[in-house]
Amino acid sequence: MSRKGQISPRTVTFGLRQRAWWVMRRRISFSLAELLATLADGTERDAEGNLRKYLRALVAVGIVRVEAELERGTALTSPGFYRYQLIVNSGRKAPVWRAKSNSVYDPNSDTTYPMGERHE
Repeated sequence: MSRKGQISPRTVTFGLRQRAWWVMRRRISFSLAELLATLADGTERDAEGNLRKYLRALVAVGIVRVEAELERGTALTSPGFYRYQLIVNSGRKAPVWRAKSNSVYDPNSDTTYPMGERHE
């Protein structure tokens, strides 16, 4: 019996994360709220959770870093929000977070970054 679907590890990505990568490369400094306001049109399933996990993976390998101070929120009781800065801009293809192997693959440089090892 043949199995439908992808057999080999995913090497490229399309959709929300690819568009987010494009915005990250253009802005260099950004917040999750800015990415969502720019990219999410309501048709995505859990766009915030998706981008939050993606940013966490990119931070874990050193492609993106969290800026030192929280940016002030608009509400009086807001604790603020994180700003991120793109550190490694390797090309136009978005890095792919591989949850099963706990790594990030960069199709531009054909490099796999294991989580926990920073590559700045």
